Amino acid sequence: MSERGTAISFEDFQGTRNFGALDGLRAVSVFLVFSDHFGGIGWTRFSGWLGVHAFFVLSGFLITTLLLRERDGTGRTSLKAFYIRRATRLLPLYLLVLLAVLALSYVAQDGTWEQMKAATPYYLTLLNEMANVAPLHMTWTLGVEWKYYLVWPTLLVVFGTTLRSGLATVGFCLAALAMIDIGGFRWDLLLPQNYVGMLFGSALALLMNSRRTFTLVRVLMNHGTAIALVVALLVVHRRFPVIAGRIGDASAIAVYSLLIAMLIPALIASRTWIARALASKPLVFVGHRSYAMYLVQYVAAHTVIAVLPAPTIVGGTLLFLSFALALVLSDQLYRWFEKPITDWGHRWAKAVKQAALSKTPLPGCDAAPAALPPAGNRSPL
Repeated sequence: MSERGTAISFEDFQGTRNFGALDGLRAVSVFLVFSDHFGGIGWTRFSGWLGVHAFFVLSGFLITTLLLRERDGTGRTSLKAFYIRRATRLLPLYLLVLLAVLALSYVAQDGTWEQMKAATPYYLTLLNEMANVAPLHMTWTLGVEWKYYLVWPTLLVVFGTTLRSGLATVGFCLAALAMIDIGGFRWDLLLPQNYVGMLFGSALALLMNSRRTFTLVRVLMNHGTAIALVVALLVVHRRFPVIAGRIGDASAIAVYSLLIAMLIPALIASRTWIARALASKPLVFVGHRSYAMYLVQYVAAHTVIAVLPAPTIVGGTLLFLSFALALVLSDQLYRWFEKPITDWGHRWAKAVKQAALSKTPLPGCDAAPAALPPAGNRSPL
């Protein structure tokens, strides 16, 4: 197949509701996070923690794509419907796991109970970044994403969702983050490097939503570019301390996030080899459950440690057993809790949009409201 033949058209992109390869990227990212937490020295040298920044880029891209498609299909963006989808997608499972960890910590009556008591006020207000170390300290990423969800969609609605206004808003936000970083005004609640990836993802969504700029992004949809980007990402993972030592942590994370954003078009072009690999059924299966896996990772790891003799729990053994157990637990949560509530949230959001459209018809339209646009990728963050 020719390099040119791997690219998709603007119409194909607009007509695609689910991006399977992005689910596969989630699967790889959550494994990277597990490797950093439970793989020991041999795995932590690969800087698997960067996987959370891949999640950030994906999140910015997908929520912005959804908002833009809603605007294109109905002429307006419903923030109420957006927050219904986000809240029902993220909060019920998060609160369930929080209650479970609180209960387990109370039963254990060890140091984790005191940690959870101190951290829970932050966990309940989604100020997770401000909490001290506790069994759910990895949920700091949820606090970061929720703040982005509160600010970014509002900015789009206020300043307009056109390509020019959207990119200008992204530029303003990046400049503000850079000023915060340069000025040294940095605290746990607002670390600039945690928001750059989501802004890159949102900028990519804006570029791909316009026929004119889609052609610029389309040049990334080929085998050669995909291979080069994957190699570059591997280098950043393996040599991150060296790179960060030269340009700083924040800049190195920004470079990594930009590489992920540049890779996304090659993943959306399902004809590239990397897209086909990531869209395989096993990886998509894990990707759909990646959010639950992220939340239950320490429960899974401590269960493995409690069951198996200590001498056997080293390096890769703990990593792969924890990953497998987390996948089993997450599959049950996904089937019986997460997906039913998420589907209900989408139906609720759709009803809210339909009601708004029926009450406020589009200017100059006497006919029935236009059909709602595709809901976009409904897979996990």
